[in-house]
Amino acid sequence: MTLSPELDALRQEALRISCDGWAIQKRWALGRGIDRAGPCPVCGGTDRFSIHTKKNTFNCRKCGISGEGVISLVMKTESVEFVRACEIITGRRASDPVDAERAARNARKNAEDEARRHADAERYREKAQREGHDIWESGWVPNADGEVLAYLARRTLNFDSHPAIGSIADLKIREYDRLPWVEQFDDENGRTAYRTLHTGAAMLLPIIMPARMVVPGHPLGQFGGVHQTWIDLSQPKGRLVLPPDGKKSRPTKKMRGKKQGGAIPLFTPKGARRIVMGEGSESTLTPFCHAFEPETAYWAGGDLGNMAGKAFYDDGRQVHDQPDMADLECFIAPDWCEELVYLGENDDAIKNNTEKCLRGLRRNQLYRAARCEQDSSLKPLSIVFVSPGEGGDDINGIAMDELGAMTGGAA
Repeated sequence: MTLSPELDALRQEALRISCDGWAIQKRWALGRGIDRAGPCPVCGGTDRFSIHTKKNTFNCRKCGISGEGVISLVMKTESVEFVRACEIITGRRASDPVDAERAARNARKNAEDEARRHADAERYREKAQREGHDIWESGWVPNADGEVLAYLARRTLNFDSHPAIGSIADLKIREYDRLPWVEQFDDENGRTAYRTLHTGAAMLLPIIMPARMVVPGHPLGQFGGVHQTWIDLSQPKGRLVLPPDGKKSRPTKKMRGKKQGGAIPLFTPKGARRIVMGEGSESTLTPFCHAFEPETAYWAGGDLGNMAGKAFYDDGRQVHDQPDMADLECFIAPDWCEELVYLGENDDAIKNNTEKCLRGLRRNQLYRAARCEQDSSLKPLSIVFVSPGEGGDDINGIAMDELGAMTGGAA
């Protein structure tokens, strides 16, 4: 949007404060580190809200507020419009006279800060992609004596006599027997440090980026990153459980590299015209094993944020089931896909999970419709949402419960 000199000067002054700096001013109880987590200033909780200090972004996993920059942060946490947010941050009125020299200095410094953040983010992303690629390349096809197949079997996922594959080698899955689980933290001097909390078996999955998002000449081609799941067969679901960091749980699934816009293509047959996608590999592989359909690719989205993309805002209010069509850094189905199926899971009304799935499906359908207007050879995209049903579990949890009932709880 075009701003008057007065509003632009106010905006430039507001942007001198980072999201992290605003959180410090407001005395929000966030943890230390690059990704500072704590209670959400809107909906509370303990660790659902975070500010990424390198990217100058914020996100709440529960109420869904997210964005970049302090102005967006104040707009969404205080439910105010753009001008009022700038006034709150700066302590000045939009009608105050402009100090031209100060405004020019702020604009210059903001441009320098943005360029530095962008360069830092690119370096971090490139490093993460290279490390993710090295991890993937270090893995091997799971074998009968390893823990990956035992873990998948625990999740009701068996591939013996599957009609579409000859062996597990036909799926994009690898195993690594001694993968470190590393945590980043600030030491007593405030410097970034690392500690390894666990080393053990893990399942590896590749994150592949679409051609439209690949930088020409990129050394890794379409490889975006690696999805890692640490295994502990002594646990009921076969997955590692780590002690919490205070009140904050430690994840035993991690992605290394770039994920936004990518997907985990577990199985893609020749002539596929449909994609079935769950958030995780276990959910996606459940219909692959138990309700396989021909001409169907089974891909995992990695996380719901990637499947859904950003939401549309109407007068400052987030409309959870409607997409912001300006956001295309999320999963977009390839042109050959004629039907996109999203598998719902953990249908929590507070987290708006169902609405997020619908948002992603609608974005894909609207994007395809716009493309069809430009290219008559493309086919429209049908969309299907599969609800997890009563109880709010995911489709793999339902399969595990059913197997446990049939075997007297042995699952």
